[in-house]
Amino acid sequence: MGAAEPPALAGYDPAMAADLNPDRGRSARVPRVLLVDDSAAMRAVVRGLLEDAGMLVVGEAADGLDGIDQAQALRPDVVVMDWRMPQLDGLQATARLRQLLPQVRVVMFSVVEWEQAETVAREAGAAAFVHKGVAPEQVCAAVWAAWQSPPPGAGPSLVRGD
Repeated sequence: MGAAEPPALAGYDPAMAADLNPDRGRSARVPRVLLVDDSAAMRAVVRGLLEDAGMLVVGEAADGLDGIDQAQALRPDVVVMDWRMPQLDGLQATARLRQLLPQVRVVMFSVVEWEQAETVAREAGAAAFVHKGVAPEQVCAAVWAAWQSPPPGAGPSLVRGD
C-alpha cells in the first residue's frame, strides 16, 4: 500500500480535531484507544486523527486475534475495530472482547454498507458503528461518545457518511 492518505479521511484538519475533545480544559483524563485494522495506512491516519483530538492511542493490531491479545494486555477504554480482517473478523473479536473485558467500548469502523450493519455490530457488542466514509471529525466524536457512554445495550449510535 502506498503512502497516500486513505480517501475516507481526506481533508482531515488537525486544528479542527483538537476542538472535538468535550473535556478539554476540564479533566486530565482522556480515552485510551486501541486501533485494530488490517490496513497499516488506515491505522496511521486514525492514530493521528485521534491523537490530534487529545486521545491516547495505546496500541495497534492488524487482526482480531492480535486485537484481543493487545486489549487484554493494554486495557484500553475504547477499541476502534475494523469489520473485515484476516484470522478473526471484527464482529467475532468484538463479541470475544465483550466477554473478556466488558468495560471496554468498541467502535466498529468499516466500509461495510448495508442496512443491518449497525444492528449486527451492536449485537456483537459494539457501542457504535462508524462508516469509513464519514468526515474525520465524526470518527473522533464517535470515540468520545463511546468512551462516555454506558456499556453496550442502550440505544443505537450510528454515524454514516451520507
